[in-house]
Amino acid sequence: MKVNTNNVLRHNYAIWVMGRKPGWFKPQRYMYRCLRCKWAFMVNDDHSGSLRVAADEAGHLNAAEEKRRLDSFVSGPCPGYKAATEAVEASNVIAMRRENRQIKRARDARAM
Repeated sequence: MKVNTNNVLRHNYAIWVMGRKPGWFKPQRYMYRCLRCKWAFMVNDDHSGSLRVAADEAGHLNAAEEKRRLDSFVSGPCPGYKAATEAVEASNVIAMRRENRQIKRARDARAM
């Protein structure tokens, strides 16, 4: 299986509703978390239309890392895809697991 590296692959988000901050006319807050790279973003946290990077388990992020993550929010690239494409490019053949081959042989034998 060849992987097209010309395509920029986007994040795949799970979205949580975080509720509203107390006060008048505060927007609904959302947390977007990528399922592959585990980066988290807060939308509408300070004011309507605001976007900020949420710190991960590693702790505080520097300004350069925050900018790099913010630039990839809408159109990618997702670093989780990058790791997956490197693994696929290293080996274009995916070996079947031994237990899957035994199940397949048993199924084929019953079909005959």
